[in-house]
Order: sequence, then structure tokens, then C-alpha cells
Amino acid sequence: MNSRVIALAVFLFFWAGNICSAGDAMITIGTFNLQHFGEADNPERIRNIAKICRDIDLLALQEIHPDGTAAVTALAEAMGPDYRAAVSDETTWERFAFIWRAPVTPISPPFLDPSLKLGRRPFVGTFRAGNFDFVVVNVHLFWDGSKKTYPHTRSVEFKLLDDWLCYRDDIELDLLFTGDFNSPNMYYSYRFPPALSSHYSFYELLSRHNMISVSVDAGIPTSIANENIYDHIIFNPDHNFVEEFAGADHVRILKWDSAWDTDGDNRLDWNEHNRARLAVTDHRLVTARFRIDLPDDDGITADSGN
Repeated sequence: MNSRVIALAVFLFFWAGNICSAGDAMITIGTFNLQHFGEADNPERIRNIAKICRDIDLLALQEIHPDGTAAVTALAEAMGPDYRAAVSDETTWERFAFIWRAPVTPISPPFLDPSLKLGRRPFVGTFRAGNFDFVVVNVHLFWDGSKKTYPHTRSVEFKLLDDWLCYRDDIELDLLFTGDFNSPNMYYSYRFPPALSSHYSFYELLSRHNMISVSVDAGIPTSIANENIYDHIIFNPDHNFVEEFAGADHVRILKWDSAWDTDGDNRLDWNEHNRARLAVTDHRLVTARFRIDLPDDDGITADSGN
């Protein structure tokens, strides 16, 4: 058996023990950017990702190739017979997806939300698990402006998120953002971006809306290539919002790529990085756990629609 497969299997054995030990009164929500997933038929890649994502109750995926719908279905099947999947329509050269299993159930079909006018329309799903009903806004922000994406730069898209949150008016307060925000926490020699930089807008957004990113708090890079934290699960943990968050002890940034560190120097050289991204992706999986046994907050019901 390939040594990288053995290393990944051993790593995931201990990972599964960690995420399953909290009991049935919690669910695990994960976010994973799968670079160009489904661009070509690759059963081995699907098997690798399924091993990494096993035991996640709700998985938000980004960067699905326009031709990748069948690959998402195959991934859900590889994760287990109880998993179901929903794939978005194409939005600016890619798709999004959700994969879930009981006790998570969709209250209404996920959809691309036209009210949040990002360059890639976010894929929004409304779910319930136990007493926890919640909305997941799955995003992939543009890395930077170009002739194709102008005027959507990172700072513009953060401003659109800010405006949308300021004027959002519905009865569901349990709102989570998942996805790839493409905003590095490293900025040249700065540990955090300097004021007035486009990257600083991300931290300003969190502060303005009293939100936390479990990835920023964990302080572990989500890129396998550098020290940047691109991928996030974001929410307001206040008791009027997502009080179901189980706490920092239940956050994981899975360093699955260590199985491809063949020389054992705790970093991937170019060849190791290239093999890892083709076998899985160029991002790490982020997960957090949420309680589903708290009293119902009188949120939405299955009859509420979108």
C-alpha cells in the first residue's frame, strides 16, 4: 500500500476519534475548498476526500468545476450511504455544494442568493438539526480584481457583505458564513494586515458585526502552501445568535497534507505540494461543532420556505 495512503489513514483514525467524542447532542459543520473538483474523472481523488471528510454532518464545498456535479454525487456516496448532496447552478466559472446526513436536514432547497451581489453568488442553505435551525451562506470571494471580475475586488466584496448584514431583515438569527474568503492573515511582514489595506476589510467586517472566525482564533493556516488562513466558519456567538457553538475545543483545522510530507521537514516542497493538491486539494478542511440540544429559539420551521 502506498506510504502516503497509510500515513493519511493513521492520521484520520485519530482525527475521527477527536470529532466523534463530543456525543450525539452535537453536529460537525465543515468547509472545504476543492480546487477544480470534478474537472476530470478522478475516483482516487474522490476516495481521498471522502476519507478526510468522513463523520462530518454538514459539509460546505467551494470551487466545484462547472462539470463537477456528478463528482459531488460520487463524493457523497463515497462518504457513506446516509449522505445527500445539493449542487448549485454555475456562478462565474464554478459551483458550490452542500453534503449532509441526519440529523441535519434541509428545511428548503439551497439556492444561489441574488440579494447578495458578490461576483460569485453565494449558495445559501437553511437547515435544522435537533433544536438548532440555521442558515449557511457558502461563499468564495474573488482573490482580486481583473478585467473579468472588475469591480469585484476583496475590499468591494467585504463591503457588500457588510451592507447585506446591516440591512438583513428576517426571523432567522442563526447565520453562519462558510467558505474561502481569500483574505490572507499574512501581509508582507505584518502578522495582521495594516489599516486601509484591502485585506484589513475582513477583520473590520468581523469586528463590526461581533463575529468570530473559528479559523482565525485557531491560528492554523488553511492553505497547504503558505501561512495564510483563507477558509472560515464565521458567526456571531452571542446568545441571541449562534449560542450553539460548542467552543474552541471543538474546532479543527485538519492538516491532512502532512501525509504528503515525504521528507519529514514539516513543510511541503513544490513537488510534494503539487502531488498533494492533485490528490486532494490545496486547502485544509475546517470544522466546528455545534450543540443541537439547547431550547429552540423559535426560529424558522419547515413551512417557512426561503
